Amino acid sequence: PTPGATQEEILQGFFAATTASQENYRIARSYLADDVASVWNPYQSTLVRAQQGDVERLDDATLEYSVEVLAEVDAVGRYRAAPEASEQVLPPFRFVREGGEWRIAELGDGILISRQAFPSAFSQHVLYFYDPTFENLVPDLRWFPTRAGVPTRIVRALLDGPSSWLGQGATVSAIPEGTQLVAAPVGIVDGQAIVDLSAEILELGETELQRLVTQLRASLGSVSNVAGVQLTVDQAPVSVPPTTEVPELAPQVDGRLLAMTEERDGFGFSSGGAGVEAIGQLSERVIELQASAVALGPGRTIAAALIPDGVAVVRSNDTEPLLVDTRAGLIPPSIDGQQLTWAATADPAGGLLAITSTGEIFPVEVALPADARLVSIDVSRDDARILMFVDGVGGPRLVVGAIVRDEATGRPIRIGDLIDIPFETALAADARAVDAAWVDEVSVASVVAADEVTAVELHEVGGRSRSLGRPPEAVQI
Repeated sequence: PTPGATQEEILQGFFAATTASQENYRIARSYLADDVASVWNPYQSTLVRAQQGDVERLDDATLEYSVEVLAEVDAVGRYRAAPEASEQVLPPFRFVREGGEWRIAELGDGILISRQAFPSAFSQHVLYFYDPTFENLVPDLRWFPTRAGVPTRIVRALLDGPSSWLGQGATVSAIPEGTQLVAAPVGIVDGQAIVDLSAEILELGETELQRLVTQLRASLGSVSNVAGVQLTVDQAPVSVPPTTEVPELAPQVDGRLLAMTEERDGFGFSSGGAGVEAIGQLSERVIELQASAVALGPGRTIAAALIPDGVAVVRSNDTEPLLVDTRAGLIPPSIDGQQLTWAATADPAGGLLAITSTGEIFPVEVALPADARLVSIDVSRDDARILMFVDGVGGPRLVVGAIVRDEATGRPIRIGDLIDIPFETALAADARAVDAAWVDEVSVASVVAADEVTAVELHEVGGRSRSLGRPPEAVQI
């Protein structure tokens, strides 16, 4: 703070200083009265603003600040975009004089930061939880102040559990309920994160401890100087045998375009000017069946195809294609890592089905508006989430939900609460959904048509969105 600063200048200086989180927001605390500086909690929440707000004087020692809020980050790093930018009035700021200078003596916990400053002040980190079978790690995107003890904040967020929409039976944690972080901060010694937890973990068996270390190591993987994890209880090391059974993080897929030639006599991966690279007999089957859409399974040995008669399961061997869904109005199917074909009709009343490669059908409950038109469905590569693009009275709606499966059989039962993924730009009145797809474990992309143009956006599930441009007449992504 500069000598002789007015209350308004102190307030603006305090807001500017909250972009610097080093040393526990030491600079921002210098704008506060002595008895407040030590108890103010900047980590309680973060509001992301669009532009400068408005200051209103309530009395000689109190200012009120109102601002247009775009998003909020909570105490454990969950980012939530506002459905639409809304004016928010912050708790009043009361001032006192200390040593002849104005200081803030009363304020709410948390910080306010501009949209432009947010990317440098906060960094994104992916927490991981397990699916109920412990076969896959499911990502949960979080945001933490860049220089504010990130390893400690990651561990505390893990102990708090997954985001609510993932915690409805679709994910579990290897960390026993009630476990606390005893010694903070989490130290880094020779590349090992020293995580001192309470005695609950001593009740775990060897396999459970291995899962716990795997979950911690995966979640701390984005911290540059962390290569491993050492568990301790009361600062005493806990021995955990190494394991080779580690779930694959962010499964990779072939980056080439999967396409059919214009003459409809070739299908496979595009190889530039040399045509397409066939995928064994699977390519022949797709051509024979006159498929208009194909979802390729992870092992490239099975695919779900939309054909004139419905949805068929196609294999890359001598097995005959199996027609598994003949309903009218089917949209392009999806296929997951368990070789389940996901099929749905544009009319949500038709229902969402998960179908085995032998034709056994599992209806999957999902709550979609009655007036909606389903455009696309895509299961994530961890088999725990599904992306759906919907058209309705209110225009395009991009949503993601967790797949809740039967614990004994692994078969899908229902889709949990649907979380809306907001668009970066306001949609035109005549906007309609075209297509959507997973990009990686925490990002999806969408195509929207309006005013005779198509717009593509990249969206972080639990983060921000940005435009990828306006390719003309886009029909698929």
